[in-house]
Amino acid sequence: MTDHGLARVPIFRTLNGARLDEIARRHPARSVPAGVVLARDGDRADDFVIVESGTVSATHDTWNGSRVRYAAITGPAVVDKAAVLAGGRHTATWTATTPCRVRRLPASLLRQLIDTVPALRDHVLRHLSEQVNRDRRAMLRRTGRPEFRVASWLLEAGQERVGRVPLPGSQEGLGEEIGLSRVSVNRALRGLASSGLLRVEPAAVVILDPPGLAAVRDGSPALPPA
Repeated sequence: MTDHGLARVPIFRTLNGARLDEIARRHPARSVPAGVVLARDGDRADDFVIVESGTVSATHDTWNGSRVRYAAITGPAVVDKAAVLAGGRHTATWTATTPCRVRRLPASLLRQLIDTVPALRDHVLRHLSEQVNRDRRAMLRRTGRPEFRVASWLLEAGQERVGRVPLPGSQEGLGEEIGLSRVSVNRALRGLASSGLLRVEPAAVVILDPPGLAAVRDGSPALPPA
């Protein structure tokens, strides 16, 4: 099987190499720079946008002029699966935030595969269920005090490990995603940093103490540095 990236996309893991090679041949990938819009809010969701590498973010502008930012997605992944499977319209604008390698597949192709490959059907159902659970956790992150929201987001984005976590559109972008102003995000980050739980960098945060952040997420106040 050619190393074209499709095999690493979670939703396609149950397909054999020959079938993936055929899909890749018929629907070639392309490289796009940061800033390119991959799907626009309100447009028909006719194709799956496969992000084989790179990071994309989603935003939605409300009727009153405010902006909601959804969780960023880093490939390998599929953008807005639910809208495409439902035959509806995109509910957010998806933009490449880093250089990306993307591929477009018609919705009819995945529906055909679901009908003919039982293992893929079961895998897709599990995958969508996991996505629903992630979306519910994201909704919870939009409630509670700022330190809770920031700690919760960082832990999920960083997979509860020590390390560097890029912010979605800097501190303002993180605020849009968890329902806070940039000022509130900045204050929360400074408080968590002063407790030794993280270090703030330009457009990123370095998690230093995942258990300490988890304590904040679970309701305990951040402890002052020793």
